[in-house]
Amino acid sequence: MNTTKFSLTVIIGLFLLVQGLFAQDNQVNMFIKYDFEHIADSTKKEDPITRSMYLYIGNGSSFYSMAPMEKNQEQGALHISMDAVDQSDGLVNLYTPFGTGESPSLVTMLGQLYKVHPNKNYKIDWAISEEKRDIGGYACIKATGQFGGRTYEAWFTEEIPFPVGPWKLNGLPGAILEAKDLTNEVRFRYAGLDKVTDKMPLMEIDKLPELPYEKYRKAMENSKADKLGAMMAQLPAGASVKFKTQDGREISQEQAEALMKENGKNKQKFQLNNPVERTIK
Repeated sequence: MNTTKFSLTVIIGLFLLVQGLFAQDNQVNMFIKYDFEHIADSTKKEDPITRSMYLYIGNGSSFYSMAPMEKNQEQGALHISMDAVDQSDGLVNLYTPFGTGESPSLVTMLGQLYKVHPNKNYKIDWAISEEKRDIGGYACIKATGQFGGRTYEAWFTEEIPFPVGPWKLNGLPGAILEAKDLTNEVRFRYAGLDKVTDKMPLMEIDKLPELPYEKYRKAMENSKADKLGAMMAQLPAGASVKFKTQDGREISQEQAEALMKENGKNKQKFQLNNPVERTIK
């Protein structure tokens, strides 16, 4: 099985547990879709990880997600990709507040919802050039910056006046539409933009308790043998669960367990030895 093709998303309904975490004044205005590409296994450069990723832009923060938010989705639904961490460290859900200097936050479910700050000393010193190009009908400007042990070339547009971008790349005076590292091992390609007219509030993660990053990593390591089972065991009472494949098809828990077992056999042929973030500070 090709590691770029396997995808299992678990959608956890937490409506009763998170009603107070959504800000009605922080509605999603638009979202940008990216085609993410990462040569995660240096011994298989011809077989990069590929995935569609989504950046939801609100009034005060952004949410970078592995799954598209559905218009009629239950408030409080949390998407968790069961295959993602083993494939690429760039496949994560991230909340980033605007203008606070706070680092992007992971949101994880370990008995309850937690926020995790992997980067305590988060900052990208961007050098903005005079080079320009058009991307998707938007006038873009080139900037270069270093983060996580890589040097990135990013193209941002002031026509979308939010300091946002894919993954942990942000802080420019406009949305980043495309970015790549100079080794061409990591790429975020622009794949479209849509404005949102339906009400889709973003979570206020400052209300969540914080989990130290090292404890988060240890929990992820301990759950590798049976990630699905470990996640199901840690769900709070009252949580509802759905399982979906990459093409959006809903499946049973038994089918999901069989997919995870089959993927575990093929995973032995793949090594995540070339992470997106080579250094974490």
